[in-house]
Amino acid sequence: MKKQILVALDGSRWSGHVADWAAACASSLGLGLTIVHVVPGEWAYPQQNDHQLAVRRADDLLNSEAGRLAAAFPTLPIATKRLSGEPAETIADLSPACSMVVVGTDRGPGTEGQGYGSVSFQVAVTSKCDVAVVPGPAPQQRSGVVVGVDGSAESLDALDQAAREAQRLDDELIIVHATGPEARLVDDGNVLSSAVQRVNQKFPAVVVKEVLDTSCGPGEALIVAAREAQLLVMGCKGRGGLSVLLGSVAQHVLLQVQCPTILTRPHREVAGGTY
Repeated sequence: MKKQILVALDGSRWSGHVADWAAACASSLGLGLTIVHVVPGEWAYPQQNDHQLAVRRADDLLNSEAGRLAAAFPTLPIATKRLSGEPAETIADLSPACSMVVVGTDRGPGTEGQGYGSVSFQVAVTSKCDVAVVPGPAPQQRSGVVVGVDGSAESLDALDQAAREAQRLDDELIIVHATGPEARLVDDGNVLSSAVQRVNQKFPAVVVKEVLDTSCGPGEALIVAAREAQLLVMGCKGRGGLSVLLGSVAQHVLLQVQCPTILTRPHREVAGGTY
């Protein structure tokens, strides 16, 4: 079983918020936390002194965040790693040994368009484990864990993860199914009812709300539902790779992150459980 959550920090203004989110998640799940900062190779800097300065700043960031989080979460095992290389590729290479990778973005909640940080997006779509993308802090109180379902095996993985998160956070689970105006209501009802039944059986303490949206497509429906949520969970087809998500619902949502968003990977059965 994997025992670490990895949080990748870039030193931007929301790095502390991203680290806090990852630490709170790791602490509540009984996992360790590894804080990582990747410094590009010397080739990325015009002068050698610039690279040396970046290394010193990385060490300062890691040490300060580790100390701050250790004071806030005294029982949480914390490790730090300063690595060299291309940031997205380096972080994704670490993902097979992690329960989750957590990354941030400078884009605040509610902003839209193509301004999403490319490193975070690449990490989200190329990692081999679940990835959480955490935007800046929301200006208002948020509630609800949103998950999209379409009846696929990937969406069942996401549904189970979202139910676990709703249970951990003691919050309502909002199950969204949307296929646009052309949807057949009978089929849509079956997808939703099956999802609700699954949650009621596996997580009986979780309060469930159903949302059937036939007015817009799945990506837009999830963006709308996540605007006031504290967490969004989505399934990802495949085990990582940039080609998997191009043009997909997940890409559409990741380019307009409204709240902390977990992209789940298919879990494989192993002795003693799943991962």
